Amino acid sequence: MAKRILTLCLALVIGIAFAMPAAAAVKSIKVGGDLTIRGIYRNNLDFQTPDNGNAESWLMSTTRIWVGAELTDNVSAVVRLLNERDWESYTDGYEDIELDLAYIKMKDLFVPGFSATLGRQEILLGKGFVVGNVNGRYGYWNIRAGDLTARKSFDAWRLDYEVGTAPVTVTLFDAKLNETASNNWDTDLLGLNVGYKTDNLKVEGYVLLYDKQTGSQANLYTLGARVDHNVLAVPGLNYNLEGAMQSGRYWWTSEDMEGWGGNGDISYTFQNPMQLKLGAAWYYASGDKNGSEEKGAFVPLFPDNLSDRIGRITYAATIDDNFGVTGSNLSVPKVYASVKPAEKHMLSLAWFPASTIVATDGKDDLGYGFNFGYAYQYTEDVSFGLCLDYAVAGKAVPVNDSDSAWEAIGRVAVSF
Repeated sequence: MAKRILTLCLALVIGIAFAMPAAAAVKSIKVGGDLTIRGIYRNNLDFQTPDNGNAESWLMSTTRIWVGAELTDNVSAVVRLLNERDWESYTDGYEDIELDLAYIKMKDLFVPGFSATLGRQEILLGKGFVVGNVNGRYGYWNIRAGDLTARKSFDAWRLDYEVGTAPVTVTLFDAKLNETASNNWDTDLLGLNVGYKTDNLKVEGYVLLYDKQTGSQANLYTLGARVDHNVLAVPGLNYNLEGAMQSGRYWWTSEDMEGWGGNGDISYTFQNPMQLKLGAAWYYASGDKNGSEEKGAFVPLFPDNLSDRIGRITYAATIDDNFGVTGSNLSVPKVYASVKPAEKHMLSLAWFPASTIVATDGKDDLGYGFNFGYAYQYTEDVSFGLCLDYAVAGKAVPVNDSDSAWEAIGRVAVSF
């Protein structure tokens, strides 16, 4: 009922806005895009076959082109097309070109500070712990490396209000995940986020409703909060914390869920040209002994940058359902560092020393891994990158002949 009332209110807002006479005029049009080409080599990501018996190597491209138009009366529109493909790999004999973004944004609608964004858009809450990537837990089937997809957008409407007397922003949105014409088989993600932001501090709280089927019992509520603070007394010191609790039913299970999760990160950046950064983080998501998303399990919903929290190989492997549910039932510590040895060069290293499965009948050791990265900004528009990742499986991972996996990903990107 609440979802229907919100949808009706939004329909009235849209109707009133577009019923007012206006002469459309284009102030400016911008065109841009980016192209990323990757060379990928992956060996034994399922931990089943040693050496080259389970190795893969291929090239893939991600191409995006967007057009943005600034209109009168604080109205703008953006359309972006996306093509992701493995080289010499086709679907039904033609290239897949998808509508990645297509939205209208109206600022200062009716009152100052109130804006509405309607259409296919990206929705990122904080650093993407629970909402940020529509394919964040399952990847995207159209390409072999579904964990590397650039498609993150939701079909949604979003309302934002910036309070004029205080640095407070209120956001309300409804993302349509599945839409049917009858039988109420719709699936929606509704969210309310309230944030307070200053130059060095950001505090937010949110409530989310994952509505699997209108009128059914498959409703999952997520209540969370986060803080991101740059400590002024110690320049370079930052910490950010986020935690969330869940209740309800994600599927049509007989038990109510009681999951919770969190992520904490603290880092220090030295104030010198090399910008050496040292940090430590911890990701936690509760789970069940049977590995299912039932009572006790935390469901990450639609996370963004999950590979940065749990490790790139762990993310790529679990997103293919080789051992577990991606982002759930995990405890993952992380120690990391980055340095800028020269103006255009950046090195990074992350160590995941002792990842574990939270709820298990005995074997909880998921293993350990390393992520190494190198980035070179060749020009303002062109960049190169290299990722080298290595992981060793623990006792909780089904292993055939080899307990190690590694990958190498080279990248060249241009933006225009």
